[in-house]
Order: sequence, then C-alpha cells, then structure tokens
Amino acid sequence: MVRTRLTTGGLAEPVVADTAKSLSKMGHRVILLAWDRSAKGEETISTDWGTIWKYQEECSLNSPLAFARKLPGFLRWSTWQILAFQNIEKDIILHYHDLDTLIGGVFTSKLTKLPLVYDSHENYPGLVKGAISSRSAILLHKIEAYLLNYCAGIMAATPACYVRLKDMIKLGGNAPFTASEDEALKIFNTPQSEFLNSKLTRVGNAKRLDAYPSSRIEKREQNENFRLLYIGVLEKHPSRGILETAITVNKMKGIQFDIGGFGTLVPAIKKICGKMENVNYIGSIHPDNVPLQTINSDAVIMALDPKNDNNRMSAPNKLFEAMSAGVPIITCKELLMGQFVENEEIGLTFEWGKWDRLKATLMKLIYDKELQAKMGRRGRKLAEKTHNWEKCEERIESLYRYVKLNTN
Repeated sequence: MVRTRLTTGGLAEPVVADTAKSLSKMGHRVILLAWDRSAKGEETISTDWGTIWKYQEECSLNSPLAFARKLPGFLRWSTWQILAFQNIEKDIILHYHDLDTLIGGVFTSKLTKLPLVYDSHENYPGLVKGAISSRSAILLHKIEAYLLNYCAGIMAATPACYVRLKDMIKLGGNAPFTASEDEALKIFNTPQSEFLNSKLTRVGNAKRLDAYPSSRIEKREQNENFRLLYIGVLEKHPSRGILETAITVNKMKGIQFDIGGFGTLVPAIKKICGKMENVNYIGSIHPDNVPLQTINSDAVIMALDPKNDNNRMSAPNKLFEAMSAGVPIITCKELLMGQFVENEEIGLTFEWGKWDRLKATLMKLIYDKELQAKMGRRGRKLAEKTHNWEKCEERIESLYRYVKLNTN
C-alpha cells in the first residue's frame, strides 16, 4: 500500500488501517509505504496488521507547491522499495491511495508487471481546485480518467466518488467533474450485491461496530452539560467552521464543546479555549480512543464549507462515527451529507455561515432529549443494517478476488 499521508504520531488514518486489517485477515502480508511529512520517529513501525515503512522528508501539510516539488522523491522511493520486495515476495498486488500517488502506481505497475488497485478517498481535482486554477483541476480530472485504464481494481470511498469513477470508466475524460447529488444519494442505499464481483467497488469511512459495542452505548451516563464533539483535522482550508462553532457556543448555558485533533489551527484553538469556559481542546486523540469519546458525547458536529466540491459531496468519518455511536450529527444543509442526515432523520442541519441557525439547532437538541435519543437510535440502526465495516470488508475481499482472477 502506498499513501502520501500519515496521521499524527506517524500512524495510518482509520480507513487505511481498517483496509489493511481486512487484507491481513484475508491472508495478505501488508506493508504500507507512507510519507511521514513530520520527518520524526522511527523509519519502520510494526502494527497488528503489518508494517509501516516511512519516507521521512519534512513537508508542510498546507504548502501545495512544496508538496508538488517533493512528491516525485516519495514516488521514486516507493518504486525502489517495491522493486526490492519483488525479489523476495510472491503474488504482490500494488495498492495506491489517491491521485497524488496514482501516476507513480501506474509507472511501477508497468515496470514490475504487477496488478494495481487504485483506492480513491476523494475527488482529488475537486479538493485542490481552490489551490490551483480551474483549468489545472480539469486537466487532473482527465489525467485520472486516463490512468484508470491501467488499474486492475478501483475502490471509491464516497457515494459521489463511486458515481464519478463509474462515469470515468465509461466516458473517460469526458465524464462529469463531479457526481450529481441525486445519483450520489442513491448510492447510500444501493444493495450490497451491486458492489461485488466487479472492477469498481465502494469502501468508505464506515466503522467496525465491535469498536462501538451496543452494550457500552446502552450504559452511557448522561453528561452534566450537553457535550458537542469534534475530533479530526484542524486546518484553515478547507474550513470546518471550528472557530466559528466555538464562538457560537461561547456563553451558551448547558453546553460544552470539546475539540480534538491536530493541524495548524491548534495554537488558535488553544488561545480561544483559554478565554472560553465551555470550549475545551482535548488534544490529539489516538484513533483507538475516538469511539469511546464519541459514545460519551451528545452530538457530533461536522460543518464543511460547501464552496469546495470535495467538501460538498463528501461522506466523512464523523458521519459514520456518530451513526455507530448512536448519537446525532449536526452538519450543513448544503452538503450531500446534510441531505442524507435530513432524509434519514439522524441529526440536524443548518446553513453554512449562518451561525445563529447553528445556535438554534443546538438549543433544539439540548432541550429535546427524546429527539436526541431517537436520532441516535436511527443512526445506530442504519450502521448495523448497511453502513458498517463488515460490509466494506466483504467488498474488499470480492475486489481482490476479481483482481486475481483477471490478472493471472
């Protein structure tokens, strides 16, 4: 597996770790070649699913030009590692994450004659569109469509990503830049059979329910104050409205806003936490501790600026964490996620930028405990029925079986 990003502490992010665990369970020996952009810690780490080998070259997470300049070095390093593995390993399958690694993946696949699985976490051209010109973003879209021809298997993380990649397989570079909201919403409820035995499948941010045991959910104690939670990336762009949410809840009675995560916003968050009694920075939370933190909350917030195409059509970790933990999620009405939340009645929405509406939304949950409990129960039932990692694991196993059958 090849990935250009690790979480704080040099660990694989949850969906990458879950995919690796599933592959290990299937009998694969998993090695993750990852770029440690902090350039700290050990060069190799052993995990319960395999090994992480780190490319240690310092590079800011918020410097696109520096990243573009240093990316070829990481891709060259990855190729050399794979060439070395080929001398001692049999039946290697290359598994490259996101468009920033795909060019290197196709090159390495052609060089080694090894099958390539492309794992697309997001609409990458849509994600970087604000940092580069629209023309450049469209060019990236066309390049991605062309490179899909060299992939033996493709994994899409979100419903919108699945629709987009399916169109690209069929139409190439002429495929729409983004999926339509109606098409993406349908994918949320597509039967499991549609994702099996084909070149393209959907494996997203769904959670392992054993990490969110129903017995623990049933026994959770009521918080003294309504506990609003956000754990995740803390960056200015694209905005998640963290500072705005903190200002909104400041001086509201009966509510506590706990913020966890890492990123360049942390100093600013710590500063405002010193001035606001009901806003707390709880540090960079280890992925293994996220389930308990979520279960012990009253609602999860995931606000995203809808101006960014990738934000607008995303289905992020927070959605599935809240569902698995049986707590409501608060998000933005303009997002695909917001439409799903409203349709399934598993949380509440407000318009991005209208922070007074966020305040009203919070008040509604604070003073209507029955509504809060009903939304949480609906979310948990959806997670148990459809949106769980067990379903994703079956899709991964089917995809790898498809890749082996069609490349031998």
